[in-house]
Amino acid sequence: MGKLKEKKLCKWVKDDDLEEALKDYKRLVVSATHLCTKCGRVCNDKKLLCRAEKLD
Repeated sequence: MGKLKEKKLCKWVKDDDLEEALKDYKRLVVSATHLCTKCGRVCNDKKLLCRAEKLD
């Protein structure tokens, strides 16, 4: 995952990185613990979201 791990998830889509890293992306969202209140994406690592809020 390397450099992609450092990017916010919304940036993956904007930079067309999602297609080449779809397997890694799936691992980050499969057991989502946080929601981005800006872009609506979910993830299990709050550092990868623009404005993370913990899911209940």
